[in-house]
Amino acid sequence: MKELEEALLPFKEKRNMTIPALQIAQEKLGYLPREAIEDVAQTLGLPPGEVYEVVTFYAQFRLKPIGKNIITVCRGTACHVGGSSGILKELERILGIYAGETDEKREFTLLTVACFGACARAPITVTETLGLPGRKVHGYMTKMKARDLIEEIKQKMAEEAAEAA
Repeated sequence: MKELEEALLPFKEKRNMTIPALQIAQEKLGYLPREAIEDVAQTLGLPPGEVYEVVTFYAQFRLKPIGKNIITVCRGTACHVGGSSGILKELERILGIYAGETDEKREFTLLTVACFGACARAPITVTETLGLPGRKVHGYMTKMKARDLIEEIKQKMAEEAAEAA
């Protein structure tokens, strides 16, 4: 939390900077626990309840920890027609979690979104890894490609673990 306090210093008493301060806090912690919301509120000079209202209003903010690897399946019309329901079910089966959940080891979080706006490449799945910049868009997704994608991520995690040991 000390690192968070330092990151929030530029927002001291800047009540109009609630969203950027929360974004920084979430970037540092991966989600917004009660303590972080209180720290942001104190830094900005706002009541914690007011900051909590912002957190719960915007879908970009998370109140629960998430996995290192976030996999988001598009559920828009073009993706649905292209088979995103089956892809989602396959990912749920492989990961052992349902959409909106994180596995016990916090390695994976599986999410859905209404539309990514990349309909020409439907169905779309997007992956991102906490701590690394950017998202990777996987177009023309299939159940087989979804299985391969998870295997690729798991292989990379195993290699990173071996290097760290």
